[in-house]
Amino acid sequence: MKNKNYFGEEDRVLRMAVIAAAVLFITGAAVVAVRMTNLRVDASEGEKKLEELAQADVQEIDAKIQELEKEEQYSSEEWLSRTNDEKFANSMILGDSISQGLYGYEHLSAALVNAEKGVGVVAPDETGLTDMINQIIAANPQKVFIALGMNDVVAARGDAKVFVQAYKEVVDKLKKGLPDAEIYANSVLPASPAAIGNDERYANIPEYNEQLAKMCEKEKITFIDNTELVQEEYYEVDGIHMTSVYYPEWLNQMAEAAEL
Repeated sequence: MKNKNYFGEEDRVLRMAVIAAAVLFITGAAVVAVRMTNLRVDASEGEKKLEELAQADVQEIDAKIQELEKEEQYSSEEWLSRTNDEKFANSMILGDSISQGLYGYEHLSAALVNAEKGVGVVAPDETGLTDMINQIIAANPQKVFIALGMNDVVAARGDAKVFVQAYKEVVDKLKKGLPDAEIYANSVLPASPAAIGNDERYANIPEYNEQLAKMCEKEKITFIDNTELVQEEYYEVDGIHMTSVYYPEWLNQMAEAAEL
């Protein structure tokens, strides 16, 4: 009796064969079209066109195969059964008190999280962030997830440009110290209406994230927008920190973004 893995492999091969057959059909049609429309044109032009079409088809096939393999990876029992510590084994998360909830609620080992209450990008030396960055560089992870910004809402006085400029300096330090590492920037989580009522500067968080996303695109690092993950019932009493139920969703979001 064939096992599940065999059927999975057989299905993948079949799909690849269908894609290849489709491309061969398209290429064949292209050959006919080129010959029909270029009867009086130099044959070298037709050959050049066919080469371009063939190259495009190969790239398209490769992209489709990679997409299928990724879907199979994420749906496999082996991948789904891995613990968060296994997924993030070669990673480090740099954050503040919100990130401390990852190990405080026992969703991730404390060894994979470098987070301290009150740290921010605007005053890295004063808040201890500079020392934390140096510690992460010394650990030499393959991937670094930055989760900072909530404390900078107050420190930057609600000014998104001040925040992003300071954030870029943190990214530059990480790039210089870890040139081979992949860097990911988590969005600043939205504050609750009650928290915004207590301090209107929290209403500027969407602008912070907009500016942060633009900076990430320019610096060629991945921006992870977690805004839609937050539900009203996830807030702690202060309307800023998250309860335990938020963290599994956040970890899944980061794992998918980094293909862990």
